[in-house]
Amino acid sequence: MTTYDSAPYPSNCYRYSAPESLSAIAILFGMVPPELRNSQILEIGCASGGNVIPLAARYPDSGFLGVDLSKNQIDRARKTATALGLENLDLEEISILDIDLKGRKFDYIIAHGFYSWVASDVQERLLEICGENLSHNGIAYISYNTLPGWNAVKTIRDMMRYHGKNFDDLDEKVFEARRMLNFVSENIKTASDPYKKTLENEIKMLQELDDNYLLHDHLEAVNEPSYFYEFMDKAGKYGLTYLAEADLPSMYLGNQTDAVADILSQINDTVRQEQYVDFISNRRFRMTLLAKEGVSLNRTLSPESVAGLRLIANYGLEQPIQAETEKSIEALDLVGMARQDQKATMTGRIACVCYLQMVKAAPVPQTLDEIVELAFPILEDVPKDFIRTELNATVLQFIFSGVLSITTAPPCFTKEIADKPEVFKTAQIIAQNEARLPNMRHETVGGLTDDQRFFMQYVNGENTKEQIVDALRAHVKSGKFTVSMDGTQIKPNTDELKEYLSKYVETQLALFGANALLTKKK
Repeated sequence: MTTYDSAPYPSNCYRYSAPESLSAIAILFGMVPPELRNSQILEIGCASGGNVIPLAARYPDSGFLGVDLSKNQIDRARKTATALGLENLDLEEISILDIDLKGRKFDYIIAHGFYSWVASDVQERLLEICGENLSHNGIAYISYNTLPGWNAVKTIRDMMRYHGKNFDDLDEKVFEARRMLNFVSENIKTASDPYKKTLENEIKMLQELDDNYLLHDHLEAVNEPSYFYEFMDKAGKYGLTYLAEADLPSMYLGNQTDAVADILSQINDTVRQEQYVDFISNRRFRMTLLAKEGVSLNRTLSPESVAGLRLIANYGLEQPIQAETEKSIEALDLVGMARQDQKATMTGRIACVCYLQMVKAAPVPQTLDEIVELAFPILEDVPKDFIRTELNATVLQFIFSGVLSITTAPPCFTKEIADKPEVFKTAQIIAQNEARLPNMRHETVGGLTDDQRFFMQYVNGENTKEQIVDALRAHVKSGKFTVSMDGTQIKPNTDELKEYLSKYVETQLALFGANALLTKKK
């Protein structure tokens, strides 16, 4: 029995680990990765299936295997997979030291939040599996804690573990760890040295984590960060080579100072270059993509490298743009869609108009050709070829600065509200018990309220908007669903209720569409 049986790890989907993201990065660097629609995918340390189940649901013609040592978590994963009727997913409760994968090949191998939290023999076995069982053009995704960034974090971990060793109960350990954090926080307030700032930042972050994250990420007996070059040395022993980071902007020298970028650009060894970036940035976490040794890679990127990929806007407009000014816009102030503290500025009429079309389409990804077609009617005085040329000149910078993401998946979701709208079934099933749901971009959508989760059960492709309104009205009458306006509960059997519910349904469906939760009708 593991601590994960007593206190399951929060199991969510991770956008960076999605095969459509991994294959897009592989194509960008010159690989020809396996087709997504008919691939074999292995997830090691799959917990209760939060990452692998949405993938299996979206790729029914692909085969999936999820393994985890925790019986409790595998049982939960099987329950969800059964509810969804997934026949392409096998789940095994087993250690990777004991699993027999002889003769099996996987196009994508995923190990998120696993490597740093297991003993060295298990780490070696993970890399051995990647070396032996990865297909010729396959991609392995492994995330892990890195040095030097984890040096300061290790001090906090040591404090909490030292204090918590006197307590056997897991809940007590977490409670006492938080007490230790509060104790340290209170007693460094008057300090003025640089160490204080490091501690304050880390303590603030840890205080916001869920108990299970704190327990497993920071209080487990094993949590060994490593330098990137050490990780790659081990990977190399099993015939693996460095492809890229799942987080492409972290590789971009343009995000460093000019002096640093100039020096590092002279290093022709990508692993050494990346290690120096870690030293400079004090990096603490990596999501590394590995490929088979000998695979052909192209590190000299050009606009042609993006051909065929789909682009997704990661930034929205800081201020709305008036429709009549769109044709002549020369600059855009942007803000991160996921993080409001992220800011960016874009200049140039063609670039701005093209990006506006991507923002309007978001979260639906677009090809370069589609973007040109959308921008051309607005830039009516500019030939399509010229729009494409200008877009080509900036697209790589947008990708590596994080303004755009890339994917190979055609959109299976929509912002359009169908006559009988349908929410991604996996999200619908999970919403019955949880407020954090997977969407069809393989992101976790959090913070859903009880009424949103209740309403979602009727967005099943069988009901029109009017039928959904009628169902909600019936539940208001029965007391299962309450509706308030300006703090006052709306009474059943009133016109006011029907009007409110009609607007409510429209608003929620638009919200689901904006969060890639609405299924595109075939």
